[in-house]
Amino acid sequence: MSRDLDAALERKRSGDLDGALIALESFLAGNPSHSPALAHLADVQVRRGRRAEAADALDRAEAVAGTTAFTARVRGDLLAGQERWEEAARSYADAVALGEKGWWAPVRLASCRLSAGDVEGAKGAALRAVEAHPAASGGWIVLGDVATREGDLDGAEAMYQRAHDEAPGDQWAYAKLVEARLAKLPPDRREREVKVLLKTAGRDNRYLLGVLARLRREAGDDEAAAEVWGEAARTGAPSARRQHGYALRRAGKLDEAAAVLGACLVEQPDDVILFKTYVGLQQKRGDHAGLRSTLEAALPRAGAGRKGAFHAALKKIPEGRK
Repeated sequence: MSRDLDAALERKRSGDLDGALIALESFLAGNPSHSPALAHLADVQVRRGRRAEAADALDRAEAVAGTTAFTARVRGDLLAGQERWEEAARSYADAVALGEKGWWAPVRLASCRLSAGDVEGAKGAALRAVEAHPAASGGWIVLGDVATREGDLDGAEAMYQRAHDEAPGDQWAYAKLVEARLAKLPPDRREREVKVLLKTAGRDNRYLLGVLARLRREAGDDEAAAEVWGEAARTGAPSARRQHGYALRRAGKLDEAAAVLGACLVEQPDDVILFKTYVGLQQKRGDHAGLRSTLEAALPRAGAGRKGAFHAALKKIPEGRK
């Protein structure tokens, strides 16, 4: 492997995705058919949310050297980001079968199967994941999610506890454990318990903020839920930003919701639910100019399978209207 490629991958490992992108593109300018570099470029683009560019680089990598464990895993990440759960699960299964190292592919395989509604398949995949990688929290979390889906709250708590024990610093595992324990408390005690944790053991845990926001929504206070999601969104997490927009919409704060959801759509144009929600909201508000501007900004970043929906929505916007 060349020194230039080594430097690009070091940037990627350090989290400097923009630097890695520049370095990989520079390397590929002189080595356009280098399959590993193309695969890493695809991985960087997936992490940057540039799904169309990621798909192009991935197709080029596999055209040169076929499907590898790494390209299958990256394709799984790409498809999962589009919520194409069954296809993503197949790609992660390919990655595992082809010898992908580490816990990510087997855990994501289990998670995608659960998201696709295949509870038994998810359980089997998660059990294999924890057998192969017992120190990773992800497999235990999926087993907890399976138990929750099956209505086994004690079993779910035990699995989330194991995840927390294996990875005490994993904020997601901790939040899942807290949520499982809250389900056993009377509704009037749940919010108070979360607030205490946010001031103590769960300080700065954005996932716990999500738990609090969901509790407030369950209590029927959408405005209070939106405030909490807004606090979580300040961490920069895309999922929290989307939920903030959805909560603002439910609270009737449509102008604020449109601004938040529009920005999210530009960053994540392949999110079908986000697309439909934003378009419907702008049509309800009659903000045709804002709708057109956002769709035009998001369109270049949309995957090939989503561009048609954008063009169709743009054609439906009345000409010469606000």
